[in-house]
Amino acid sequence: MNLLDLIFPKRCVACGKVGSYLCSEDEKKIRNGSSFCPICLKNSIAGTTHAKCKKVLNLDGLICLFHYSSPVKEMIHELKYRLVRDIWETLLNEIVKSEKLKELEFKGFTLIPTPLSEKRKAWRGFNQAEILGAKIANRLKVGFDPNTLKKIKETKPQVKLQKSQRIKQVAHAFKSTDVKGRDFLLFDDVWTTGATMKAAAAALKRKGA
Repeated sequence: MNLLDLIFPKRCVACGKVGSYLCSEDEKKIRNGSSFCPICLKNSIAGTTHAKCKKVLNLDGLICLFHYSSPVKEMIHELKYRLVRDIWETLLNEIVKSEKLKELEFKGFTLIPTPLSEKRKAWRGFNQAEILGAKIANRLKVGFDPNTLKKIKETKPQVKLQKSQRIKQVAHAFKSTDVKGRDFLLFDDVWTTGATMKAAAAALKRKGA
């Protein structure tokens, strides 16, 4: 414990208990994510895109580590909206313990974080997907590339938008350099409608991924 912890003690994001951002009791409440096709959203083995849903620019699959519920929801909220940067270590520890990551082989892949626009990143001071993504790539022993994919279109926060609005505003919001023949793990912190991830994946695939 350092001096800052004495002045501003860490509290569990879910119950408020002093000591850490996630107490042992609330850690037990973390629920593993479901496995479903990212296109039709129906059950799928290991989250692989169904054959009938495959298209050139579509995601090839989706690995959903956790349900977006307490306490994971609170941890992500603290990181994104209250800018509590040191909470990433707690969240990372839960991610790397995920059974889903242990079941999969990532040799030859490069992890790419879903980028923020330059304006949004400057306002927040960081990209949470980039912070977590770098640590995850290191733990998985895969490459990490935060520069290939860029967000070139400023968009409104997605939280309060309907699905159709989300899809429309992120269409062609991303641009990729040439990535012919490369395989990627596209990482983001939250999947709601999938609009952002799908648009980012399409940008990579247009350039050969």
